[in-house]
Amino acid sequence: MVIAGASSILGRGMIEKITGIQVFWSQWLLAFFPCAVVTIFFTWRLVVWIYPPEKQSLEGGAKFLQELLAKMGPWNRDEKRSLFLMLIGIALWSTDLIHHISPAVIGIGIGLLATVPGVGVLDQEDLKRLNYLPVFFTAAAISMGNVLVQTKALNTMTAIMFDWMRPLITNVYSVALIPYWTAFCYHIFLGNELSMLATSMPPLLNFAKSSGIHPLPIALVWAFAAGGKIFVYQSGVMVAGYSYGYFKATDLLRVGFCLTVVESVVLLLIVPFYWPLIGIR
Repeated sequence: MVIAGASSILGRGMIEKITGIQVFWSQWLLAFFPCAVVTIFFTWRLVVWIYPPEKQSLEGGAKFLQELLAKMGPWNRDEKRSLFLMLIGIALWSTDLIHHISPAVIGIGIGLLATVPGVGVLDQEDLKRLNYLPVFFTAAAISMGNVLVQTKALNTMTAIMFDWMRPLITNVYSVALIPYWTAFCYHIFLGNELSMLATSMPPLLNFAKSSGIHPLPIALVWAFAAGGKIFVYQSGVMVAGYSYGYFKATDLLRVGFCLTVVESVVLLLIVPFYWPLIGIR
């Protein structure tokens, strides 16, 4: 719902690369802000309803947190610098509709500024400890989409996966509904969301072009649908949480499917009524 995770960054990048339409950080945030509010509230109420707590409140909870905060002491210089750099980045991202600086450029600039001696908070040892594998993994996922284009497999995928959608997408309501559930089902078979977007976004936009559909709304719905998950293998984050053993795969299936349905209903409301108000039509 925010251009922060790998899937949303990848989705935005592919939309811009293939269509030439510039997608702003603030525009993406505004587009999915209602979904974020509803999802956060619904997740809280759903989990409390399905799994009621044994105790309504923990004894000494507030006192425990206050003691930990007291032990941390006042903010040090590096912490204040980190907050300052983060606020600069968020401010520039939030106002990119005005200055039109790419969110990627802002992110790289803040990252480089964080390494400047006397201003930043990172040194050479910090950079050595950085895990660069996600960068290569994202590049590999993007290359899968390029392979489909070069080998002409893209045309086959378009014919198989999107031809059935053509007669169903007849109005703005179907744009919000059909691509969302198609992407949800496709995500089940191609578990990783980066691979899912990298292989499906090019044929999707090709389908939109050939069908006379504006590519931006349908691409945003498709990228958003990557967040709908019901199985553990569909996300590295869920695999990490599952590894602690505090919930079962059936728990994730129940909660994930409910959230997927709720987010689909919210999209069905905001795509035809809210998105045109913010310039997405």
